[in-house]
Amino acid sequence: MNKEIKIIHISKDLNGGIGTVIGSLCKQFTSSISLTLDNEQGYDKLQMLDNIIRYKNLKNKLLLLIGKFDVLHFHGAWTPHILLLTNKYNIPAVVSPHGAFHKASLQKSKIKKLIAKYIYMKRAYQNANCIHALTLQEAQDIRDYGIKNIPIAVIPNGIDLDEKININETLKTKLLKIANNRRVILSLSRLHLSKGIDILIDAFARLSKQNSNNVLFIVGSGDKDYEVRLMGKIEKLKMQNSIFLLGEMTNNDKNTVYDIADLFVLPSLNEGFGITVLEAYRQKVPVITTTATPFKEIEEIGCGWFVKPLADDLFLALEEFAK
Repeated sequence: MNKEIKIIHISKDLNGGIGTVIGSLCKQFTSSISLTLDNEQGYDKLQMLDNIIRYKNLKNKLLLLIGKFDVLHFHGAWTPHILLLTNKYNIPAVVSPHGAFHKASLQKSKIKKLIAKYIYMKRAYQNANCIHALTLQEAQDIRDYGIKNIPIAVIPNGIDLDEKININETLKTKLLKIANNRRVILSLSRLHLSKGIDILIDAFARLSKQNSNNVLFIVGSGDKDYEVRLMGKIEKLKMQNSIFLLGEMTNNDKNTVYDIADLFVLPSLNEGFGITVLEAYRQKVPVITTTATPFKEIEEIGCGWFVKPLADDLFLALEEFAK
């Protein structure tokens, strides 16, 4: 009888796409667990001393578990959890950057990331037994960053396209009431500048001037300052009756918002591998996404639009959808 592999997944938190991936992997390998830096409660994330305490707590938990598991799987980069990989362990370690070495990503906080590169990042990644890249381009980004002589496995993220989908009927009724017989355009992602939601709002507002038969549902949580900025943009454009920030939705609630969507838009400026695109496909929702994602086949197979991450280009795709 084959023994199930026991994996410890280590990440900053379980938010966004990384959290979705870890959740999916833990379902497949049921004896696996996740450890996250932000599971440490009672600390001020903005204080350096508290960050050190949280890191030490995470390290102590990991060391207690090492002998009981077969593989360490690190996810992401830059935040203190990756410092754990500056040590070698007596079990294999895999690391998934999730787009951290994309050239656009490296331009954000450029000086800090350059310092981190030489203090710990390269050493951490060089300690891995294998690096998991989502695309061939990401594999090249990893090599360009200077990480050599470590095997890279190129494996796209995936989901179970045959998974039984459950719908929250109460939520569905509520959302359809808000939509009020208008077509639903959905954006679902972490709220962060890199996700391009502000340019989607600009494009949607332009569409609404010529076609008011659409509503934009923005689902997700994240950067509070960015969320306030989005709310201010919506108010400035006087789009409060057509654009709605619905907060984070997971599990059946997330299935429900896909279920009522007529179109899904991922307007990212930088994206390793947007698993939300696959989730939209699973529920047969057409997609608009950008050239900052790895989904160039979208137009070739007739599933949607693949455009530059610019408001004008998003508008043209929305306009074509709305015809």
